[in-house]
Amino acid sequence: MKIQVSFSLYKGQAQTFKSLVHNSLQSKVLRNYILNDFELPSDLSFLSKQEKGEVKVEKFLFDEDTDTRLTKLVADIKKEGFKANRSSLMRHIMQQLILKLEKSDSQYEGERERKFASFYFDKETLEVLGKYIPYGDRNAIIERFILEDYEPSSDQDELLKRPSEPKSVRIGIASEAFHRLDKFVEDIGVKGITRTALMRDAVLQLISKISKSDAKELIAERRLQNAVYEYEQTFGNETLKKRLKDIESEE
Repeated sequence: MKIQVSFSLYKGQAQTFKSLVHNSLQSKVLRNYILNDFELPSDLSFLSKQEKGEVKVEKFLFDEDTDTRLTKLVADIKKEGFKANRSSLMRHIMQQLILKLEKSDSQYEGERERKFASFYFDKETLEVLGKYIPYGDRNAIIERFILEDYEPSSDQDELLKRPSEPKSVRIGIASEAFHRLDKFVEDIGVKGITRTALMRDAVLQLISKISKSDAKELIAERRLQNAVYEYEQTFGNETLKKRLKDIESEE
C-alpha cells in the first residue's frame, strides 16, 4: 500500500532530483535507494553541519517498508546522541542520491522506450524476490540494477542451469537494459547462455544485494519450506513428524 509523505527539503533539492529522474519513476527510485542502497555514515556529525538554507515541503509516495526504514534510521541516529528528524535525514539522503544519479552512466530523464519480454524462473526465486521487492517496484528496480550494477557471473555452468519447474513472468524494462543483456550474451558467446539466462543471474545477484544474504541459500530454504508444506497437506502433520524423525535417525 502506498502512502503520501512530506519532507522539508532544501529549496531546489527536489527540483534537481526530478530533473534527473522521469516523473513516472521518481518515487520508485527514491524508495529503492532508501530501502536497498542508503547506509548511515559512521560519522553522524553531518547532521549538525547541515546548511541552514531555506526549505520547502515536498511530497512523495512511500510504501510501508520504506517509511518504516526511514523511521528506524532516525531512531538509530538518536541512539548515538545526535539530534535528527525525518526531514533532516531526508535532506541528507536526497543529497547523496543526487550525487549518485549525477555520476551514473544510466539516465532517468524523459520518456524512455520500454519493452516487455517473458522470462522463466523457478517459483521459489519469484517468491523470494517478492519478499524483498514490492510487486509494483519490481520492474524499475531490476532495470536499475541491470543498468548500473550487473555483471554476469563467471560460473558458466550456473548460467546454463534451467529451472526445474519454470514459471513465465513478463518483465518490462528500458530498451537500454535489454541491449546491455544482449551485449553480454554476445560477448560470452556460449550456446545456451541467453538473455533469459542472464536475467535469472541478474535477479539472483539483486536478491543477494538486497537481502545481504546468499540468494541460492534463501531460494533453497524456500524450496524446502514448500516441500514440507506440500507433504503435510498431502499426508498430514503426524505423518510428517514421523517422517522427519525417521530421516533424523537415518543420519
